[in-house]
Amino acid sequence: MLLTVAPLSAQTPPPETAYAEEIRGVWVTNVASPMLYNKDNIAFAMDYLAANGINVIFPVVWNKAETQYRSQIMLDRFGIEIEDVFATQGRDPLAELIVEAHRNGMEVIPWFEYGFAATFGDETGGRLIRENPHWKTRNVDGQFFSKNGFFWMNALHPEVQELLMSLIHEVIDNYDIDGIQGDDRLPAMPSEAGYDEFTVELYRSEHDGANPPLGYLNNSWLLWRADKLTNFLGRLYTSVKEKDEHLIVSMSPSHYNFSLREYLQDVPRWLDSAYVDMIHPQLYPAQRTAEQYLQRLRETVGPAPGSTGGYIRPEFRHKLAPGMLIRAGNEVVAPSVVRQMVAYNREYGINGEVYFFYEGMGSANQFLADTLGATFYSQPAILPFRKGQLRRPPATIVNETDSGVSRTGSWQAVIPTPAPPGYEGRSLRGQAGSGATITYNIDVPYDAWYRVYAYTPWDGQLNPGTATRMAPYKVFYNGGKDSVVTTVDQSAFRNRGWVPIGNVYLNAGTKPVVRIETNDITDNRPVFADAVMLILDRSKSPDVQIPVATSIPNERLEIERPRATALHAAFPNPFNPSTTIRYQLEESLPVKVSVYDVLGREVATLVNQVMPSGTHQVVFNGDQLASGMYIYRLQAGNEVFTRKMMLLK
Repeated sequence: MLLTVAPLSAQTPPPETAYAEEIRGVWVTNVASPMLYNKDNIAFAMDYLAANGINVIFPVVWNKAETQYRSQIMLDRFGIEIEDVFATQGRDPLAELIVEAHRNGMEVIPWFEYGFAATFGDETGGRLIRENPHWKTRNVDGQFFSKNGFFWMNALHPEVQELLMSLIHEVIDNYDIDGIQGDDRLPAMPSEAGYDEFTVELYRSEHDGANPPLGYLNNSWLLWRADKLTNFLGRLYTSVKEKDEHLIVSMSPSHYNFSLREYLQDVPRWLDSAYVDMIHPQLYPAQRTAEQYLQRLRETVGPAPGSTGGYIRPEFRHKLAPGMLIRAGNEVVAPSVVRQMVAYNREYGINGEVYFFYEGMGSANQFLADTLGATFYSQPAILPFRKGQLRRPPATIVNETDSGVSRTGSWQAVIPTPAPPGYEGRSLRGQAGSGATITYNIDVPYDAWYRVYAYTPWDGQLNPGTATRMAPYKVFYNGGKDSVVTTVDQSAFRNRGWVPIGNVYLNAGTKPVVRIETNDITDNRPVFADAVMLILDRSKSPDVQIPVATSIPNERLEIERPRATALHAAFPNPFNPSTTIRYQLEESLPVKVSVYDVLGREVATLVNQVMPSGTHQVVFNGDQLASGMYIYRLQAGNEVFTRKMMLLK
């Protein structure tokens, strides 16, 4: 029994599709979320969000004085290249997330979450303060203090500002991203701070030798420090635009004027100074109700739709996408409440929002993303300031059995067990030294630079040691006249999934781009040929024009009866030992939900009865089963749907 399984992913809309112009963002954290700590989790999450209309991801890259990317700056200065867990895994989660998000046509804006905060809960200030004690913030009593558990660096000190500036520039230089983001800690500093030696001397130099006021909320003293942070933001904004004018500078401050009084964030001044492209004030009410959110929204934009009140004036509304809390610890905000909050945004003329954080989008919160995708986000969207241009088209992917692929010699078609699972549940095996070749002819969409990837099925779990350690991928460019060869260890766990094999300039049109020649393999192990992918490299081709038709965003949409029968992605996936399988029915039907192993043997029947129309879910427990790939199948009337999931113990 052969089951064909297709991955969930965003698809390129047909040419006549009109895009909305909205900001639909999600923050990705390394706290209270396992997503970044598993490559498969990242791929699943990006597929899930893109399929439900999300168009921009904000992944954390700076937390607790560690980076969530490979930082030469942090390695040279503090001896730590990346967060310890990722160092042990030999992974770069930012690079992996960028690939999966861009594959799905979503933009990626790295989020420098900790900003000028040195650490949380560590009164020593951690490694940053231990090595630079003069960076400490101090209150009027001269004490290094915490605010809400955070110990801070002096955000006005030029060395501290240079550290953050250099980390931001490092990410821009080393990754193909779409912008950068600061938040309620960048640029920010507790208003109680500023009584350190450096800041006092700076103040004296600008005030005829007078000392700062002892009252830290003194208006002139508050604004003097806030202006210093605004000036830093201006320098940061200019430096980012000098590197690439298309990069977005995004900020997510606290709610004003709490942001100014408590953390010296003068948001109206930021906007008046044109130092921010996209603003996401954290409208997080203490009581998680739609009514409390509406009150915060009215304080932001005015008491009624179309009014001119609020601290974000009408001329800046196109930059606004409020930060909306959907999960805090184990507490979630119900989807019905979130939908009402989005409806309020649209009623007040705000076309976008950003959700904190990813773990509130799936099964932990009744699959909130699905309801958004079926209603407010049913129309594809580009960011409002892209001027009708699609910055991140979904990747061009050619699978090993597609019509554009040519083969010579002997290739064996394989499905999972004993072979590793491929991009769509299959791959081809060629023997080293057999003379077999496979060439991927790809319809290149634009004259541009591309990042080229190969999908590497990993065989270490089910059949270790069978794959070559030296898979030779030859990438052609310059009209096929030149090539570069990248060797990939297909037996290494870290290389499963998409692996970069080239960065080349290609002209539009169909042409051979990638080739594998088995005679180039000398370790006598088989090579697995799977999908190949092209992702437009915006860092090298920033000006490629991809115009799309745009339309006024849809009016508020209510939740409707499911428009079609469908089987959704299991969540979590991979899982241990249980996962939730969701499906929807357009009408009442006889339903059977069953699970198979990769040999086609039925291992569980979860549902076998007539079910009413609507969305349903069932839990599958694999506690008694071995680790590996499984297929889950929905038979609803005469329709059959299948998907894959991975049990990892």
